[in-house]
Amino acid sequence: MHHCLKRAAWAALGLFCALDAAAEPMLRLKTGPALLDFRTHSADLMGPPGSTPPGVKADVRDARTLGLVAERDLDACWSAVLQLGVPPRVRFDGAGAGAALGEVGRARAWFPAVLLGWRPPAWGAVQPYAAFGAHLTWFDNTEASPAYSAAFGGASSRAALKPSVGPVFKLGAELPLGEPWLMDVSLARYRIATTATLRTQTPGVGEVLRSLDVRVDADVLSLMLGYRF
Repeated sequence: MHHCLKRAAWAALGLFCALDAAAEPMLRLKTGPALLDFRTHSADLMGPPGSTPPGVKADVRDARTLGLVAERDLDACWSAVLQLGVPPRVRFDGAGAGAALGEVGRARAWFPAVLLGWRPPAWGAVQPYAAFGAHLTWFDNTEASPAYSAAFGGASSRAALKPSVGPVFKLGAELPLGEPWLMDVSLARYRIATTATLRTQTPGVGEVLRSLDVRVDADVLSLMLGYRF
């Protein structure tokens, strides 16, 4: 499944590179630090009857990454935007009845997005913009912590997270620093929904399967340095 999703992401990149503007296209490349602010909406952890106490939830810690944006003009107002980032290590903490567990798991998150950008008239030297599109998020190197396994009487646990496709909305502004450089500040929101599947090897019982549905509103605040071609 992950291989198919990765091929789809590469196909989107190929489409982006193939786009040709009607007149004098401009390509902008931007990179810089990004702060990921996660607001988590977690269901209860579910398992076989009698195996899982009620009210055990999860929370996602905020993270940082290095963002990368490539933007190609389609005309004077519209552009195609490819948004990437160095995949951050995302950490999950217990919440609700599981708050005392601390960190219960971690994973590396990949979150490429393709957007359509719109640029209204500039405000003096400042060029505001808005963009909307979709992201494809998947996870690898997923693991459950020893604290999670011990809380349920297990010796070890395996974890997996379902990929997510969802909307992305973005607002930002560019400030010229002198040709060909610019500064870019933006705020993007990703809607991510996933299901965590956890398999715990439990002495005397065998493997116990539990699952947890999580929805995350991720706000990504970026400050980037850009170069115009």
